[in-house]
Parts: sequence; structure tokens; C-alpha cells
Amino acid sequence: MKKETTLVVDDAIYSEEALKLAAYVFEDRFRTALRRRGARTEVRFSGEGAGDAPGEFLNEALNQQCRLDLMKKNSKVANIIVTRMLLSASGGNQKSGGKK
Repeated sequence: MKKETTLVVDDAIYSEEALKLAAYVFEDRFRTALRRRGARTEVRFSGEGAGDAPGEFLNEALNQQCRLDLMKKNSKVANIIVTRMLLSASGGNQKSGGKK
């Protein structure tokens, strides 16, 4: 017997990317189909684990949304750190100790 469950989520809370990442996490447990409907996304779960899917899926979607939000917030600082590390590793940031 194949189970199917549907969940509707508000796009103001979860981005499409976060929902896709959450669906990817659970691809081995149940099938997930995403369908945009205006300002909401319908998430349809099917398969053996579909009965417990909505709660677990929303937890993972929230986790992914937090990661994405933090990544956007900290991307400038992360880019500066990586650039400085690369310059340091290539010797481009070293002060010359010899004569000019």
C-alpha cells in the first residue's frame, strides 16, 4: 500500500532552494514532489515513509534555510578570509625584509 501526504508551505518562510535541499536529504526514504502555487509551495510525499514525512521535512527545511541565510549574511567576510589566506599562501602578503 502506497502512502501519500501533502503539505503546503509559505514561500515567505522557506525558499525554494531550502525546500529542494530538504527533499534531497530524504530522497532515499520517500519521494518528494514540489509544486509552486502562487506564494506557496505544495510538497507531496509518497512512499513507505510518507506518513512521518511532513514533520521531518519541515525540520530539515528549516535547517537548510538557516544555513542559506547564514551563508548570505557571512559571505563577504568569508570571501575576505579566503582571499587573505590565498595571498598569504602565495607570498603576496609578505613584507620584504631585504633592501628596497
